Amino acid sequence: MTLNVFWRPLPVLTLTVRQFLGGKSVRVVMALAFIPALFAGIYLLNTEATTPRGFLIDLFRDILVAPTLLPITVLILATGALGHEVEDRTLPYLTLKPIARLRLVVEKLLGILVVALPTILAGLAITCLIAAQGQDDYTRRAERLAEAGRVVPDLSVLPVLWAMLGAAAAGTVAFAAIFLAVSLVVPRALLAGIFYAFAWESILGRFLPGIRLVSVRHYVQSIFVALLDDPDVSIPDTDPTSLQDSLITLGVASLVAILLATWRLRRMNLE
Repeated sequence: MTLNVFWRPLPVLTLTVRQFLGGKSVRVVMALAFIPALFAGIYLLNTEATTPRGFLIDLFRDILVAPTLLPITVLILATGALGHEVEDRTLPYLTLKPIARLRLVVEKLLGILVVALPTILAGLAITCLIAAQGQDDYTRRAERLAEAGRVVPDLSVLPVLWAMLGAAAAGTVAFAAIFLAVSLVVPRALLAGIFYAFAWESILGRFLPGIRLVSVRHYVQSIFVALLDDPDVSIPDTDPTSLQDSLITLGVASLVAILLATWRLRRMNLE
C-alpha cells in the first residue's frame, strides 16, 4: 500500500521501470555492470603486478569503467527510455495524459537512474570486494617493508570504493540525461551512442587534450581523483578539474540535455 502511494504520483517513472525490468535491456546492463568483477577475479590469479588499490584505480580511471563501460551501460537504458516509445509509436499515448513535456522527460530520466544506479554501483562494490581478497599478500609485504625501514605503500581499498561510487553516480546522471536527449534528436541513437562512447569518450578522449575538456569521461575521472584525495593519483597526461567545477559542468550538461529533450518533444510530430 505504501509503495503504491509513493509510485502513484509518478506514473511515467513507474511505467519506465516496469518496461526496463520486463525487457532484455536490464539483463544486458547487469551483465555489463559486473564485467569489472570478472576482471577482479582474473587479477586474483596474479596479484604480484600491483596492489588491489592500484588495480582498482587503474581499472576505474583508465582501463575500463570511466572510459568505456560506464557510457555504454547507461546508453542502453537511456536510448531506450524514449527512443523505443518513438520507434514503437507509443509516445502519443503518453502525451495524451495531462502531463507537461518537462515532467515526462524528468520522469523518464528518473526511471533510467532507478535501474542504472543500483546496478552499476553494485557491480563496482562487488568488484572492490573481490579485488580486496588479494590484500593479505601485500599486507605481509608491507609489514616486511616497515620492519626494514622502507616506505610502505598505501593499501587501503575502502577510499577507492567511495571514490568509484561517487564518480560513477555523477557520470551515470550526466550520461543518462545526454543520451536521453540524443534518443530524441538523432536517428538510431543506440548506434550513434556506441560510436560516441568508443570514438569520443574512449579513444579520442585519451589522446587529444582539447577533447578531454568536453568529455564526460574527463569530469568523471576528475571527480574520482578529487574524492580519493591521494596526491600520488591524478589523470595521466592532463590536470584534473576541481571537484566543484566538475560537478557544476556535469550538472549544467545534464540540465541542458533535459531542456533539449523537452524542446524536441514539444516540436515532434507525434501523429
